[in-house]
Amino acid sequence: MRTGVRIGLYAAGLAVAFGAAYGVGDRFGPEPAPVEHSEHQEGGAGEEHGQDHDAPPAS
Repeated sequence: MRTGVRIGLYAAGLAVAFGAAYGVGDRFGPEPAPVEHSEHQEGGAGEEHGQDHDAPPAS
């Protein structure tokens, strides 16, 4: 067999193996941990994140 064909088949086999492992892990893997939210809420009521919090609100 030609070297290029052998390398191509090997790469295709690896892609299939890793794709199958990813699918199995996604299907039967652990549940993701819940996201912890901080007390500071971003982006509410038109506020910019970089806004000075001590300044009076813009009118």
